[in-house]
Formats: sequence, C-alpha cells, structure tokens
Amino acid sequence: MADENKSSMKSLQAYEKIRDMILSGAKLPGTRLVLSELEAELGIGRGPIREALMRLDRSGIVKNVPYKGAIVATPPSRKEILHIYDLRVDLEAKLAVEAIDNLTDEDIQKLEELIALMDTLPLNHYELDRQFHKIICDASKLPHLCDIAQALVQSVESVLNIYRREKMHCIKFNKEHRAILDALKSKNPDKVKKTFEINIKSGLEIIKDTYSKLLKVPFE
Repeated sequence: MADENKSSMKSLQAYEKIRDMILSGAKLPGTRLVLSELEAELGIGRGPIREALMRLDRSGIVKNVPYKGAIVATPPSRKEILHIYDLRVDLEAKLAVEAIDNLTDEDIQKLEELIALMDTLPLNHYELDRQFHKIICDASKLPHLCDIAQALVQSVESVLNIYRREKMHCIKFNKEHRAILDALKSKNPDKVKKTFEINIKSGLEIIKDTYSKLLKVPFE
C-alpha cells in the first residue's frame, strides 16, 4: 500500500510539472514529449511519467499520436473556457432536473456520505466532488449526455489544479453541494437549476485564477 501511494504521488507530481510546463509555454504546442527527456528534466521515473501523460491525454492538453508518441496539444483559449462553462451550466442543470425523480434512497445516502467526507477537507476533495456530480448525472438516465458533460469537464481540467484546492474553495464548494442536495430533496426544479449554476460558476472562478497564474496574464 505504501508503495502504491508513493507511485501515485510521483505520478501526480509528474502530471502537475508537465502540465505547468505546457501552460507556461516551456513546452509549446506540437512539441514531442520524450520519456527519456522528461525523466531527466523532472527527476521522476518513466512509470509515473507514463501515467501522467495518459492523464494529460484524457484532459486534452496532450495527444498521443500513433508512431509519434505524446505531443503537446493546444489548450483551450479563454474564450473557449467561457463557452464551455456556459454549456456546462445549461447541460448539467438539465441533467440534475431529470435526476430529481430517479434518485433512490441509496443515492441520497451516498451523496450525504460524500458531503460528510468533503467536509473533512481531504486532499482528494476534487475526486469526491466529481463522484458527487456523477451520482446525480447517472440518475438522469441520459448516459450519452452524461458523457458529453464529462468531456466538457475534462476539456478544462488541464488548467485546474484538481488535487490541491485551497481550503476556502473547499469550504465554499461544500456549502454549495449541501444546497444542491437540499434542492434535489425538495424536488424543486428551479432550485436545482440555480444551485447547479452557482456551483459550476464557482469552479469557473478557480479556473480563471489558475489560468492567470500559470500563463501570467489576466484571464479577461
């Protein structure tokens, strides 16, 4: 177990370092990411680097091209990010409304448990956050739209430090998750839509801040 945790941390370190190099311009779009070179630059073994590149590929910041390997992709522009979040607000709110009558007692219990875990401000807060949203999305029983919603999240994941949220952000999100669950329990579509809009737009504010810090330019 200790070895697994150590490997996971190394993979996380590699992910963050490679992502930051790309977003800061140290690795330009079209640049090949060669394992041996990254190993020398980062001082991290090839195994964790491979895992990091796979995650970066899922995030859209790196593309694995046949016969060429991993290549730096073009990250979403500020304008694209704003449009992506507009789409997320609309789509995820609609999926949540569809979920209202489908959520089971077991689903509600799982959501309560996730909120309780997030209240402890764990390091994996983001992952618990995504589990919370996935339960609601799955309850909509619209799997193709859920896939689209997930793709929208992943398309901007590259500019969000998904593992180390600030404490104040976690506390804010926790309050918003509680409001979402209360709205779902009330079966009030308007409240559900509003609470989802607030929560997703809070995420956009973190995206803007992280984007500005990494690229050293104002978001807007």
